[in-house]
Amino acid sequence: MKRFTFKAACLLVAVAMTAFLLTGCKEKDPVSTNDFETTAAQKGYMVQDGTDFFKDYDYIKLVTLAAPQDKSFQIEFYELNDEATAKSFYESNKNNFVMMKGEDFIDKSDSGNNYDLYKLEMYGKFMMIERVKNTVVYVPSTDSENKSAIESFLSELKY
Repeated sequence: MKRFTFKAACLLVAVAMTAFLLTGCKEKDPVSTNDFETTAAQKGYMVQDGTDFFKDYDYIKLVTLAAPQDKSFQIEFYELNDEATAKSFYESNKNNFVMMKGEDFIDKSDSGNNYDLYKLEMYGKFMMIERVKNTVVYVPSTDSENKSAIESFLSELKY
């Protein structure tokens, strides 16, 4: 009986370590600004260069804005100078979302070696931010009914 328990414990430890290693190794490939623009255009979204709106922020290299024709929501794509700056940008904007939480909300977060994701739904509104290496996708507050269209778009980008 002791032998079985020892073997079972060893197997359990091995499985747990494998799961930990696989989870810790999650990575995503960042897309380029061009990939973002192309995917948005293929979806029929209006695409606009928003870099000039952020010209006072030297850590932001490029900004692209995408929205459907009815302008029901906007998806913002940022290319920042480096990964450390993108992490800081992500954390700052995520904290802004977290501070808005009310009593009735659903949030989700995920992270891996080179990415972080935060989604928040409350009071019929949806917002999210995701960082992959030195890029950030930001969706300001929009009606929750737009969530599936936004997630579909981001899924095509593999974000």
